[in-house]
Amino acid sequence: MRPTSATGPSRAPAERGFTLVEVMVALLVMALLTSAVLLTVPDPGPRLADEAERLAGRLAHAREAALTANRPVEMVIDAEGYAFREQRRGVWVPLDDGPFARKAWPEGLQVAVESAEGRSAVRFDSTGGADPATVRLANRRGAVRLSVDAQGEVRVDDRAG
Repeated sequence: MRPTSATGPSRAPAERGFTLVEVMVALLVMALLTSAVLLTVPDPGPRLADEAERLAGRLAHAREAALTANRPVEMVIDAEGYAFREQRRGVWVPLDDGPFARKAWPEGLQVAVESAEGRSAVRFDSTGGADPATVRLANRRGAVRLSVDAQGEVRVDDRAG
């Protein structure tokens, strides 16, 4: 017969288990390791700087096309993406092939265009000059600004104002 007391049977020394404190410490260590891994994993989406450089390159290509074709070329920008068109005999004709194919914005990217004439476009004339414009790209991590000056030069600023 086992001895009992008023508080219940005595605990045998062979019983094993974890205390609540030990379980909580193990959970804390697992949480810290998980957060360290999540902080080092890169974001799967495109980086804002990469998208700004891609846009700047395509703007420079549009300027070169205006110079070589000797006619105005513009990049029309909207909430879904951007497309190119050129002016032929006073009519704007879409450019859809090769580097001028319509491009959609990545998910989560917000775009705003400021130009002197209030257009949502960056226009290059046949001499390579441009109507000055600013394109602001933003996502949840920050913002970048592209500037196009009157000479048609495209510049990417690290911070958007």
